[in-house]
Amino acid sequence: MTIEEKANQIVEDIRQEKGINPVHIFKNMAKKDYISIHGPEHHILDGACILTAFYNAGGEISLDESLHKIAREGLRMPGAMCGLWGVCGAVASVGAALAVIDGTGPLSDDGSWGEHMKFTSEAIAELGRINGPRCCKRDAM
Repeated sequence: MTIEEKANQIVEDIRQEKGINPVHIFKNMAKKDYISIHGPEHHILDGACILTAFYNAGGEISLDESLHKIAREGLRMPGAMCGLWGVCGAVASVGAALAVIDGTGPLSDDGSWGEHMKFTSEAIAELGRINGPRCCKRDAM
């Protein structure tokens, strides 16, 4: 299964999740055969879990539009970016989900841009303390 096919399957399957806890949603989705313990599908899945939980909790977003956007953003992130770029794709996916929720872009000046940067940088710092290698599923937790 290609990463594009996995992205489409994630978008399709996660719509069935009705919970409001992104960790529980992740655990349910991670049981699927097409979700590897390590792989670029986490660049999509982790943010999709945040978006789905937010929507299910009453968050005002279009879930379909948001899931397609997180899939597009996740597909732009290369596999192995943790080791090659020093940035965890799972954390970047959550940062992308926050941007989708808040409608943040590179020129946003309402404070959300900085808050997202602080959140993702703190998560990356914690992962650096834990250390690797190959940590996709662990990082989602």
